[in-house]
Amino acid sequence: MTTPALAQNVRGKGRHYQTPDGELVPSVTNVISILDKPALPRWSAKMVAETAYRMRHSLSGMERNEAVDLLKGSPWSKSKRAADRGTDIHEWLEARLNDWALPELSDDAKPYQQAAEDWYMAHDLEVIGTEVTMFHPLYAGTADFIAKVDGKLTIGDFKTSKAIYPEAALQLSALFGCGVDKHGDALPWRDADGEWNELPELLVVRIGEDGWEEKKVADPIGSLKTFFSLLDAWNWKHGEAYL
Repeated sequence: MTTPALAQNVRGKGRHYQTPDGELVPSVTNVISILDKPALPRWSAKMVAETAYRMRHSLSGMERNEAVDLLKGSPWSKSKRAADRGTDIHEWLEARLNDWALPELSDDAKPYQQAAEDWYMAHDLEVIGTEVTMFHPLYAGTADFIAKVDGKLTIGDFKTSKAIYPEAALQLSALFGCGVDKHGDALPWRDADGEWNELPELLVVRIGEDGWEEKKVADPIGSLKTFFSLLDAWNWKHGEAYL
């Protein structure tokens, strides 16, 4: 995925946003990244093994350093390809939601187009905004869309992964916890005093070659509390040295 327009990377601390007041705060996905992902090393090892088997004849003719570099980089090559495909689909959906000219999809992304169109046609959509960056005093993030979906105010996020993972609930709940947009104006579910005046639905939409699926966050308040626990851990990790 591409970096949102208002985001920037802080050396050693990952993606941050600059608030309307000029403060740098970590992004929602940066905070969530503190969670351990035990499947990642296994996936990386599998990618290296599959590349080694597929290129077993070619590898024998390579210098040692060349072969090692090729195998070492194989997981990130596949990861980048998936990220590029996800970016293409996100841009296509943003154009579709805004009734803009639809961009040409890459060959990797074309198999996902029908699922994206099917999801769009399955709902009555009144779009309020796309790629909406929003701020809490302690963090910030970007929603793929805010819209009335079948009449209900909704914060939505698109995924092109193989499944919808639990972290999506944390991501959307954190966005729900934000109070203002990039201009400092109250978000649609907040009143002028910053209080919640509506509980929007938080919707994760997975677009895949096999079709689309969507899930709503069942407990936004509980997930938001969990996110703040992660934020405490993130701040501890990136704060002063404790040893």
